[in-house]
Amino acid sequence: MKRLCFILLFAFGLQLGAQNLEPKIIAYNTLVGAITGGIGSMINKRKEQKWHKAFAKGFVIGAGGGAMVYSGKKLNSLIAQKQKLSYGWVSRAVFSAGNSIVENAAANRLFWSQWHYDVGFIRLEYKTKENSLIPRFMPSTFGGLLFMAYHSTSFDYRTSLRSGTFTFYTDKIRYEPRLVGSTASNGFLFTDTLTGGKIFYDTYAHEMVHAFQFHEFSGINHFFDKPSAKLQQKYPLYKKLSKWIYIDASYESMLVNYFIINQGPKGKLYCRNYLENEAEFLSVRRCACIP
Repeated sequence: MKRLCFILLFAFGLQLGAQNLEPKIIAYNTLVGAITGGIGSMINKRKEQKWHKAFAKGFVIGAGGGAMVYSGKKLNSLIAQKQKLSYGWVSRAVFSAGNSIVENAAANRLFWSQWHYDVGFIRLEYKTKENSLIPRFMPSTFGGLLFMAYHSTSFDYRTSLRSGTFTFYTDKIRYEPRLVGSTASNGFLFTDTLTGGKIFYDTYAHEMVHAFQFHEFSGINHFFDKPSAKLQQKYPLYKKLSKWIYIDASYESMLVNYFIINQGPKGKLYCRNYLENEAEFLSVRRCACIP
């Protein structure tokens, strides 16, 4: 997982400029879906399948899902343009649809077989064959929300309902005082000076892209389907818990890039960090650091 993150993020994180950033963003999101879909499909191939055919199938379907993931991220620009947080529900729906296709590719199943939509730390999972909707708890995402709640002084439920994303406020972001907004999960932490106006909506759109980045590697979660199935056969309790708990290992892949490649939140590579440039460009059409 770490090697995949390093290859993709080093390849697209160097010499980022506004004039050539969009093609890199499209290619990055498409490749993330294609590579995770292809590798996962190969890992989860059926006995009668050839490994290269399984990889090719997952790669193609994953690429389509990755392109939709990009579209979902880009829709967050409407939050900034229209100054309406409700577009966050729309962008998340498109992003989740693309992410679901990537996951289906990685699991080596039909691309329409399972869909999901994340609300905070709950993953609403719909299986088309069983026609069932199951809420599943995401522990890593929940941990990120607890981190922001701990550093906040208030929870803005009105803003959270309008955007579909948990929103906390504080007088100062103590773990990084230079910031006015921060994302550590499916939620945001803002300073209490940021409550309205153009800067608020621009920042909210930017942070929404970051929230999506925490889940863009969700195809990786299916790399562990076979070991998980063996554990379910061996431990009945694990099988019961697996129905309601979703191990979101994709969360850590975001942290691998941001806190290692960027050398921590205060790292010197902020202006060249792909994740920051993608979030800023897709929300307000500029690079993370304005010359």
